[in-house]
Amino acid sequence: MTLIAKLASPTLALVLLLSGCASTPDEASVLNSLKTADRLPIAQLDRGVMIWLPSQVLFETGQSSFNEADAAPFLDKIARLLRDKTQKTVSLEGHTDNVGSIEFNQGLSERRAESVRLAMLKRGVPVERLQAKGFGLNQPIAPNDSDIGRSINRRVEVIVLDEVVENITRDEPPNSFQAAFDILKAMFGESAAKSLK
Repeated sequence: MTLIAKLASPTLALVLLLSGCASTPDEASVLNSLKTADRLPIAQLDRGVMIWLPSQVLFETGQSSFNEADAAPFLDKIARLLRDKTQKTVSLEGHTDNVGSIEFNQGLSERRAESVRLAMLKRGVPVERLQAKGFGLNQPIAPNDSDIGRSINRRVEVIVLDEVVENITRDEPPNSFQAAFDILKAMFGESAAKSLK
């Protein structure tokens, strides 16, 4: 399997979009697109359902903790979905920007995934269903040449393995979710979002 095939996901596509756009949105508008109020961005991947954590759960440079007060409403909602909507295994995948050494970033990405795992445990998600792993700086979803790109790369992805979006979203209130591709359309236009499908 090629590296591209291994990394193929909406997040990788975001990297390609960010690096290939003729004009990039300003940093404030990108961050505002990631702040989705109560709406969680969600996408179907080949390996399961990805829930994109909003910017309130992104990390500062070199940090593996997030602001619990800002992140709590989103983490509460994700934990409820993981408890009530599925019994599948959840992969919590930590990532970093390119500031610091490869070794430092590998450890930092593992600590970030672990911080989200602990938040899910605290909220009642069974320990046996949670896998935390770090990918260091190896899978950026945005160029690391700007503050916004580095900010987006400092993340943990929540992947519900072997699950389908319909199971996660069934019987949820209207406007609980936002299609992850819609965020990309808002940021980069219709043609960019079409290239992901």
